[in-house]
This record gives sequence, structure tokens and C-alpha cells, in this order.
Amino acid sequence: MRVTGQEKALLYHFDDEAQLQAVKMALFLAQVQCRIVSKEEYGVPLKILAADEEGSSAAAYGAKELEGQMVVFAGLGQDKLESALSLLRSNPACGKIPYKAVLTQTNQNWNGFTLFEELQKEHAAMQAAGKTAQP
Repeated sequence: MRVTGQEKALLYHFDDEAQLQAVKMALFLAQVQCRIVSKEEYGVPLKILAADEEGSSAAAYGAKELEGQMVVFAGLGQDKLESALSLLRSNPACGKIPYKAVLTQTNQNWNGFTLFEELQKEHAAMQAAGKTAQP
């Protein structure tokens, strides 16, 4: 279910300029706007960032860093999402982006820290399930 009408990708913790440019180009080719989320905005709810609204002051969250890169897709239909993911995967310059999510009714009020924590838990659970499934 799409939460916002704007097709956008929120980019968290992209410090390498060459990689960032490659990711931005892939998203441009998929016709998806992108917003680079600053450290100071990590505490702002996702729906506010996706809508380009002015958020409440994020100063209370400090400049704590995430432990990895994260992309949050907002307002994309299934075809556009698959296209964007395919373009990101097909360009080695985009690198591996382990944490990706879609803005939903459930997570729209979460901030970047909360979503990242949840994605880490899901990633760890999938890794553990994969290891136990192997003979």
C-alpha cells in the first residue's frame, strides 16, 4: 500500500561521493526523485521526509550515525520499485545496499533510527534462518 503520492527514495548514510552519484543516476533512470537525508534528520519521521515537509527539530537526536546505508522507497508502485531495485543491483558502482524498505502505514511515523533497527533485526533473522536451513 502506497502511503504518499510522491515517488521518492530517501538515502541514508551515503558518504562515498562516487557511490552516491551512481545511486542517484540509477534512481534518475528509474524516474524516482531522491532525497539525501542528513545525520541531523535521522530522527525525523519518514513520512515528513518523504513529503519534504519541515520536520520538528532533530537537534534532540544529535548527530548519531547509522551503522550502514539504507534506502527507503516512498510512493512507488510495484513496477517502478522493481525497476529501481534492478537498476541499483545492475550497476556495481552503486555498491551493496543491505538495508532497503518501503514506506508503509506501519512505519511512516518511525524515524530513520527505528527503521534501521528493525531492518537489522529482520536481516539477522533471515541470516540465521538461512544458516539453519543449510544441510
